[in-house]
Order: sequence, then C-alpha cells, then structure tokens
Amino acid sequence: MRNNTNIQKMVMWLVVIAVVSLTIAAIAFFNTENYMINFRDRNNFEGNSIGETKTFGIDQLKEIYIHSVSSDVSVFPTDEEDIKINFYGRSALKSEKASPKLITNLEGGKLKIEIKYPKVIFYNADVVLDVYIPQDYTGNINIDAVSADVDISNLDINNFQCKTVSGDLQIKSLGSDNLTLKTTSGEVNIMDFTGNLEADSVSGDINARYRIFDNNIDVKTISGKVEIDLPQNAEFYLKTNTVSGEVVAKFPITIISFNKMNQLEGTVGTGDNSIIIDTVSGDIYINKF
Repeated sequence: MRNNTNIQKMVMWLVVIAVVSLTIAAIAFFNTENYMINFRDRNNFEGNSIGETKTFGIDQLKEIYIHSVSSDVSVFPTDEEDIKINFYGRSALKSEKASPKLITNLEGGKLKIEIKYPKVIFYNADVVLDVYIPQDYTGNINIDAVSADVDISNLDINNFQCKTVSGDLQIKSLGSDNLTLKTTSGEVNIMDFTGNLEADSVSGDINARYRIFDNNIDVKTISGKVEIDLPQNAEFYLKTNTVSGEVVAKFPITIISFNKMNQLEGTVGTGDNSIIIDTVSGDIYINKF
C-alpha cells in the first residue's frame, strides 16, 4: 500500500515538473524576441502587408547564396546594373514584429539572402522572394529551399547549386558549367539547358532537356522517373541501372553490356561524354529530338 502511495506521489511530482518546465520554456521563448502575440485577439489575424526591396552591385561579386523556408524563390535576369531583391506578400498576423524579414549580407565577394521568420506559434504567411540578377553576372548561385518552389531562368553563370526539400525546381534557358542538384520530395524540370548535370533525388521525377549536348550527366534517384531529352546528333557513353523500372533509349546504341530491361551499357557515336543514371524505383528514358 505504501509503495502505491509513493508511486502516486512520484507521478504527481513528475507532472508538476513537466508543467513548470514547459511554462518556463514558453516564457523564455517569447521573451527572447521581446514580444508575445495574443492569439485570442482577433485583430492580430487581420494580416500585415509585406514589401521589402534591396539592391546590390555585382562588382567583385563571386557568389549569391539564397536560403528560404516556406517562401517561393524566383530568379530572373535583368538589364539593370544591380541585383534587385524583392520580398513581398502578406502575413496572417497584424503585428509587424510577427512578420518575416528579408536579411542580406555582403561580405568577401559573397551575397547572402535569407528570410528570417518570427518565433511565434501558429504562424502563417503567403510570401514570395524574387531576385533579379544582371545578365552580366557570371559567378555562382547557390539556393537552399525548404517547403518552397524554386524557379530560375535565362542566365549564363559558372555554377548553379540547388538543394530543395518538399518543393519543385524549374530551370529554363540556363547555361552553367556545372549544375548540382539535391532534392527530397519534389519534381525537377530542366528545359533548354547546357552544362554538366549532377543530381541526387530521394523522391521525385527528373526531366532534363538539352539544347546542345557536349557534357556529362550523373543522376541518382531513389523513387522517381528520369527522362533526358537530347539533340539527335548527341554522342555519349551510356550506363544505366534501375532496380525496379525499365530503360528506354531511342538512340542507336553500340551495346557493351545488357541485362534484361533494367541495366544497359553502351556508346552512341564517339562516347566522349558520359551519361550515368542509377535509380532504385523508376523508369529511365533517353529521348532524342
């Protein structure tokens, strides 16, 4: 009987400690930002318009880094001399302190563009980040996005690197020496592209169409279709492997090795360039146009 009483007291103390700990954590959390949002006040949900614009020159600029969570990112070319960053939309909360902020930093030839979100509970906003880059810029672009779509088009740069989680990526009319992609749960569509392609996808299709092909492709996917469209005069070495899927190549291939429908190695023409595609669950298509 005494043991049961002790156990009940212990459970009660554990509950009290948990409640006190959560209360202290909540107070510290909000006091860090020096404000609290009263969620019972309906006026807080009338919304707040967001509009921030910043410009930067491209002299001595070697890299542009963009980090976004829950804000779609679009990168456009511009005839202007400066980079223009436009962050706009609407926050569900009326308080300006509860609105996301555009944070930029230019240091050592690297421009960082980030969106800082408030530390509030039940946050909601519909915001977009547009970055206009002068066509004279030929450096590197690096984008890291979570729960956001990414679009980039009509630029000719050294290297483009993009990492996405739960968002689609669309690339159009892009010239890049090296295109490096890492995606989790999102579609990748590449149109009118030139450059080397290295892609690693956990879940999502990868579609790439080259306007001119004199490059190397290395693609790995866990679950998703891979479709590559090449000019009819393309020449390359091809090696494909899929655990659960089929391989369809619409070029005349000189076979080196072939295993049923899911493993293929061979050459088209001289085979100076290479296409290596490895999937676990997904079909592989090599098309010509």
